[in-house]
Amino acid sequence: MTLTHRLSLCCICILALLSLARGAVDNKNLHDLDYIVYPQRTEEEAAVLEWGHSAIISALDASVAQFGPQTTEAALLEVECMPILASPLNGVGNREEDEEGNLPIQELDNADDVRGNMVVMTDNGGLSAVGMAKVAKLSGAAALLVVNIDEKRPDDIYRLEVMDGEDAEDIDIPVVMISLNSANVLTTATVTANMAKEDIVNNGMPDRVRLYAGGDRPFFEDVEPTDPTLYLIHNLMTDEEADSLLQSAKSKLSPITDDILQFSNDKENFENVQRTVVWQGMLQSPARKAVEERIEQVTGFPAAHHSDFVIDRLDAGVHWKAHYDTHPYLIPMATITVFLTDNGGSVVFPSAKEPVEITPTKGMAIVHHNTDNKHNMDLSSVHAMMAGTEGPAYVARKFIFTTPVSNARRIALPILALPFGGKLPGFVSAFHDFMVEKFGMEDGPVYFDKACVFIPFLIFLSIAQLVADRVQGKGDKKKDTKKKGEGKKKKKGKKE
Repeated sequence: MTLTHRLSLCCICILALLSLARGAVDNKNLHDLDYIVYPQRTEEEAAVLEWGHSAIISALDASVAQFGPQTTEAALLEVECMPILASPLNGVGNREEDEEGNLPIQELDNADDVRGNMVVMTDNGGLSAVGMAKVAKLSGAAALLVVNIDEKRPDDIYRLEVMDGEDAEDIDIPVVMISLNSANVLTTATVTANMAKEDIVNNGMPDRVRLYAGGDRPFFEDVEPTDPTLYLIHNLMTDEEADSLLQSAKSKLSPITDDILQFSNDKENFENVQRTVVWQGMLQSPARKAVEERIEQVTGFPAAHHSDFVIDRLDAGVHWKAHYDTHPYLIPMATITVFLTDNGGSVVFPSAKEPVEITPTKGMAIVHHNTDNKHNMDLSSVHAMMAGTEGPAYVARKFIFTTPVSNARRIALPILALPFGGKLPGFVSAFHDFMVEKFGMEDGPVYFDKACVFIPFLIFLSIAQLVADRVQGKGDKKKDTKKKGEGKKKKKGKKE
């Protein structure tokens, strides 16, 4: 059995398994599941912890407490100082509870170092958020950075709140939380490979950090760390960027047909959905390139591994059936789904550890992994979009592949789409399918990519030849006219 046959058989087996798993989900009534609803974070609680200068700047996502300076007043969060680890790290150490069972609120052992700086404290000492803030203030801190010590959800953060019976009116310093993974980044910011322990300064943290309100910057919301890996990016696109992308796709939308090249190989799950691919590749406008770079920066997925945007239009009552994001020969490792409008149905993940529902918010992105850590299809990544009561709704998706999308496609396909108003002509998809059918799932796309290198060149030559023929034709006509004119003059001269 050849490698091509083995790959084809493997694809058939995978699709069969996915069909069975999807059928199990379809048998459930998606509307009857008890969902955890997202998003839960808001712009008001978003903050950024930043360090570095010029072109090299590092930033961490943070969540501002419900007490202390308000996030709506960005100026109140403008803090720049040195981060200092608390001693004891959790603000309590071995200190014992009093007779009423309360932990003591005392000055930190290293209060002299903390004074005027940002103290970094973990949340595993038993103190409430207000209690930690009081310890920080008593120690003279300019701000408190709380680390969420949750090894099962190392990217998770939550908004620190005032508990019943607590008084937080005297807390006048900013209090924010970062995740465990973010704390690991912070405490290794100045550590280089093979650095001796005695050479590490300030526990690996920068000498200065800046804290300010997030405003309309992108910020994260962790949903599920695994099974499937799922998180949200708020403000991935501005309203203007979402509107621009939507407008660029409107005139190209059409009902879904079987088209592997244009990510329409699963049309039975997208009944009455209209779709198009915004073919731009390496020919993006500066504004669209800025969006691409932002996606690369906040997700960590290299831009060369992104597909172009696939835009779906869903009218009222139209929905995505439960499905997996698959491809016959390139299963995307992840999918980025961006809401281009506020209306439409929720996206649901019914097979997550706890069923998840994500309501549409314009400019917000859902990022979910389609494969696990071993690059196998993650069956818990099955998802659907509920039917919306209002429409039309527009959604943009990017598929992230483990291998880069060839430069041939990133240049040739946008060029081929350009003369057709940005819509890829049918003969290109037909040629792609022919190559796959003739050479198989493994080699067909490779030969198609090679052909893509020459197609724009051939088109250019054809256009050049056409222009040359027209110019030459006009020249020949002038010569003929001139000859005819001269002939008439000669005849006239003979008559005279």
